[in-house]
Amino acid sequence: MVNKPELLAPAGDLNRLHYALAYGADAVYAGQPAFSLRARENGFRSLDDIAKGIAICREQGKKFYLTSNVIARNGKVEAFCKTLVEAASLGPDALIVADPGIVGFLRRELPETEIHLSVQANTTNWLTASFWADLGVKRIILSRELSLKEVLEIQEKLPDLELEVFVHGNICMSMSGRCMLSNWVSHRDANQGICNNSCRMPYRLFANQDVQSDGHRDHVGDFFLSRPDKPELAPIALDEDRWGTYFMSSRDLCALEILPELVRAGIASFKIEGRTRSVYYLSQVVSAYRQAIDSIALGNGVPPESLDAISLTDSRGRMPGFGFGDKLPQNYQSTQVKSKFGCVAGRISGKEGEAFLVEVKNAFSPSDSLEWMTPKGMKPCVVRAIENFRGEKTDRLHPGTVGKIYLEENPGDDWEYAFLVLRQAPGSEF
Repeated sequence: MVNKPELLAPAGDLNRLHYALAYGADAVYAGQPAFSLRARENGFRSLDDIAKGIAICREQGKKFYLTSNVIARNGKVEAFCKTLVEAASLGPDALIVADPGIVGFLRRELPETEIHLSVQANTTNWLTASFWADLGVKRIILSRELSLKEVLEIQEKLPDLELEVFVHGNICMSMSGRCMLSNWVSHRDANQGICNNSCRMPYRLFANQDVQSDGHRDHVGDFFLSRPDKPELAPIALDEDRWGTYFMSSRDLCALEILPELVRAGIASFKIEGRTRSVYYLSQVVSAYRQAIDSIALGNGVPPESLDAISLTDSRGRMPGFGFGDKLPQNYQSTQVKSKFGCVAGRISGKEGEAFLVEVKNAFSPSDSLEWMTPKGMKPCVVRAIENFRGEKTDRLHPGTVGKIYLEENPGDDWEYAFLVLRQAPGSEF
């Protein structure tokens, strides 16, 4: 039996917060749009929202970390400091910050406030981590660019310092979010929380720069990027689909392969990226890592259920990040990879008598292979009848509608935070 690391999940709004906790998160992180790196699709727009989030976590014995990790410019400093003081008075378990000036301000003005250093500060070695610890930072969120060996070395040299590592989610093409591409394309600064994800957008390849889109032809065969001065490096394939060419969009991080080593090393917290992801994605990923952590702590490996949960989410293709160092470098050859094993049919939003209300995300019929997913796990279920939003019997429900389903076996009260999952039939496509 080993000590379990904290499982830290994203909370883009109060609804996502509820699902993260229900599916097994020990703590959540959230931030206000103006002062965290999620200005869009962020439901924590007021101090009242933050207070509600903190209260929900307190009631369940969980933790709430407030992310305030923009790299401030002069025009934002005063408002930033004022907001931090107001937010800290609500009692979050820690403030996650990146700006050295803000760290100094908090140590002077709010010395009792727990500080976690954001990944935006790009801590990549034990000497830097020690420097921040000497300034009163309790936890370091390590750069995603570190290999497993480097993470373990920092933990070994600084055993009393809490370390947090990302284990799942998007990976930036640059150094943990310090990217200028968004600024160049749309004058939206990633370090101010308004990145437009330019690295994940489709681009076009042209043989002649004077030929614009009207003259574009999809290329035939494969295109590769190579370094003429480094012939020993394998060429990187440019992945092109009907939308465009992708050569800066990295595959997504999935650290399940190296999770046992991170648990045994005593890493304090495992962090999941994705404050703007759907509640279904969040629930599956949190469930996957909850089951994995609990299994590893008992001396077992990563259970099949964890891999299955991850397989039921979409991605850009997955990799263990930089976990294996040079053996598996960051990979830019994927676009959007749909799950080959299934998808969400809908979210259960209520109950009326024997019927369950379902917000339909993907079309399904009673004859499809369906599973009932709750925080307790997944199990096959049989839908004996469905009704559309008009209350009419039908043989198929469609995305964007709210319908009713009647189950052959009633799950009783086990429906809160439930989803209906559609398994893929052999030879079918979603």
